[in-house]
Amino acid sequence: MRPLSSFFAATALALAAAATAHAGPIVFDVAPFEGTTVNLDDGVRQVFAGRERFLPSFDFTQDRFVFANAGFLLGDSLSFFNGLAADLPSGGLNVIVVQDSDNDGNPVTAFNAIAAANLVADELSTDGAGLFVYFNSVLNVNRLVYSSKLNSRTGDLAILARVTSPTGAGAIAALPAFNAGNFAVPEPGTWALMAAGLVGVAGTRRRSRG
Repeated sequence: MRPLSSFFAATALALAAAATAHAGPIVFDVAPFEGTTVNLDDGVRQVFAGRERFLPSFDFTQDRFVFANAGFLLGDSLSFFNGLAADLPSGGLNVIVVQDSDNDGNPVTAFNAIAAANLVADELSTDGAGLFVYFNSVLNVNRLVYSSKLNSRTGDLAILARVTSPTGAGAIAALPAFNAGNFAVPEPGTWALMAAGLVGVAGTRRRSRG
């Protein structure tokens, strides 16, 4: 019987491999809405920020967000876009950096996660979950958000992280620096390793109850 310690050690190594050549993997290993009351099928947008990570900075040459839970529904690869919402293609994307910092031309109204999500949803026609980075005009920082449906104004949102520096104009200026290399999902073989380990854990628990 494979000991649990071996499984967790192997999983840790697999996640590290998914972030090869990046000194700072920021790993999200819990499904975005796990443990919440968010109902993904009710057609009403909810925003969950209970597990938001606060990052003092982000090194675009070293740091990488790693989505190490199949519950993100991102598949085996990521398709990246960085630019203005109006320039988005109609589909085929699951990671978007929104360079817009206003959605209505009125600097008094807040540009928040919902406003950014709506800009994205209005341009996409292909159904699917995904991620976006945007500048929050109230907090004056860039945030990483998961959407259960990028193409829908009713898609539920999970706030995953905020980069607390730079702020204000500096944060807006930093948006174009986000690149495809800053986002990753484990390779298919890594998912298989994790799934096999979880099956082993479940089997061990059943045998221990017998």
